[in-house]
Amino acid sequence: MSWFPETVLEPRPLPGYPSDAVSPCQWLSTEAAFADTGGLVSGNELAELIRSRCRLRQASEPVALVARWISFKNVVSLDSPWGLMLPVFQFDLPRAAIHPGVLLVLSELKGVLDDAELALWFVTPNEWLQEARPVEGLNSHLSAVRQAARTDRFVALGG
Repeated sequence: MSWFPETVLEPRPLPGYPSDAVSPCQWLSTEAAFADTGGLVSGNELAELIRSRCRLRQASEPVALVARWISFKNVVSLDSPWGLMLPVFQFDLPRAAIHPGVLLVLSELKGVLDDAELALWFVTPNEWLQEARPVEGLNSHLSAVRQAARTDRFVALGG
């Protein structure tokens, strides 16, 4: 005899939540992958971080700046059960800028990986980097990280 009717064990989409989207439980493991890299923030939270940490005058409109980055796909973003989220590691907050290494890597992988794959690429151990995570080499080993992105692009395209 089963304690739970079989229908209880069937996964059900959350009300008002797309059935093909990542569930809140799956999202927790994705969120954990970014915990030691600055975490994930919403666009509004990022704008507030820029407003509070930026030393440059041109950051007077951080909401518009963040919106441009997202709309032009200049940054990595993830759909979550709570809206669009952005990994903090990709930003130079004191300068209100995107980390230059991120832009170089994105130029290699955009159009090859979807948004979630692209975000997770940065925080997943990479065999071309001797199992280091690409995010760890953005400052110190950018050429190796960029080469790993090129190689992964080549592999993903079946080359």
